Amino acid sequence: MASDLIAHIEIPSTNLENASDFYSKMFGWEFKHFGNGYLLFNTHRGFTVGIRKVDGVDKGDTTIFHVRVKDISTALNRAVELGAHVFRGKTTIPAMGNYALINDLDGNTVGIYQGN
Repeated sequence: MASDLIAHIEIPSTNLENASDFYSKMFGWEFKHFGNGYLLFNTHRGFTVGIRKVDGVDKGDTTIFHVRVKDISTALNRAVELGAHVFRGKTTIPAMGNYALINDLDGNTVGIYQGN
């Protein structure tokens, strides 16, 4: 059995600088170089986020992580301003809140979530 929820999220990217800039502006994550071809952000809340340099990002049905935001409409607008594509717009989850899916600059699908 797992000792905790999520320990680490790793995002593949063909351009570390662009990906770091996108996620820093989108979620306030400040990445630091962590070895060759890798950036790391420590949340200091029990998990880390990494960006790994790859030659290409596989498209298709993959695991999706959702980031909690204060206002989903504002977050969607910000994502588009930063060059992301809205894959699924604001969608209500009864008795829970709202979520949406975006594709980042490399086409990775990322969820955003606003609870009730």
